[in-house]
Amino acid sequence: MKKVKIGILSFEHMHAFSYAIGLLKLPNVELVGIWDDQTFRGTEMASKLKTKYYSDYQEFLKEEMDGVIICTSNVLHKKMAVAAAKAGKHILVEKPFATNEEDARAMIEAAKENNVQIMTAFPMRFDTSILEAKAAVDRGEIGDIISITGINHGKIPSGWFISKELAGGGAVMDHTVHLADLMRWFTGSEYTTVYCESGELIHNKGIDDCGIVTVEFENGVFGTIDCSWAHHKNYPIWPDIYMRIVGTKGVLEVDAFKQTQKLVDASTNEIHEIGWGSSADDGLVKEFVRVVQTGDEPKVTGIDGTRAMEVAIAAYRSTESHQVEPIVSSI
Repeated sequence: MKKVKIGILSFEHMHAFSYAIGLLKLPNVELVGIWDDQTFRGTEMASKLKTKYYSDYQEFLKEEMDGVIICTSNVLHKKMAVAAAKAGKHILVEKPFATNEEDARAMIEAAKENNVQIMTAFPMRFDTSILEAKAAVDRGEIGDIISITGINHGKIPSGWFISKELAGGGAVMDHTVHLADLMRWFTGSEYTTVYCESGELIHNKGIDDCGIVTVEFENGVFGTIDCSWAHHKNYPIWPDIYMRIVGTKGVLEVDAFKQTQKLVDASTNEIHEIGWGSSADDGLVKEFVRVVQTGDEPKVTGIDGTRAMEVAIAAYRSTESHQVEPIVSSI
């Protein structure tokens, strides 16, 4: 059987390492190389993963590869995705898909024009607890959905994540999109309006670190997303994904990060929570490899990424206007 050859464009995003490990676990998959604009980071990762480092992304994309995973800063997603599409590579893009509608449109069009698939990195679509909850909803166990409350908290990141120019925004951009995608998937409906209050309330880093996003859907469902970087530095869990889904026949609560063990470090007076069980990142990577092998449309498309991104962008408009803002998709 022919080997599936995958490359990674940048380790600027922390998730790149997990995706790389996921690739290495799979039989018949080869991590052919890494491009990174920082030589030290790129060579370090290439050494750890026993692959080759490239300093020029255009030369990298000339190599024999079936697909690439893009883990640059958010603002570079368009540049890298368009280049990869023109090179004939299938594409997995870290979330958020892009930082504006124009870039998202260019990425989707480039993939279509070059007959490659483009996928958004929403690993929670492959989390066991999320999948079980979706199946229960689809079976009608809680009736018709009335509302969904969602929470995605985390610690404030550093570096480019807290630069609006490089990330497209702060906590609202970073932590709205996962739940925006899941809510749209669970309801099977499109967004109509967004209301948001957000701001810099905790960390004094010059970027939004708190937000409450209220959304409405075409089918009448409404939801809220708490997307704040609210965890202090010693908090044991890095992220959390929680949903409370209220239906006409019952209520379903989903907590995607409950499979953990507590580790108390007496030397630093810190408590760590170590995940165990199934890996959502592994599920995401397996799906991308399937897409590369078959050319089939991914379970999480570029359009899915765009729809979630549109919620975050409308949330920023609402924060400025203090009004309910409509979502009118142009893609």
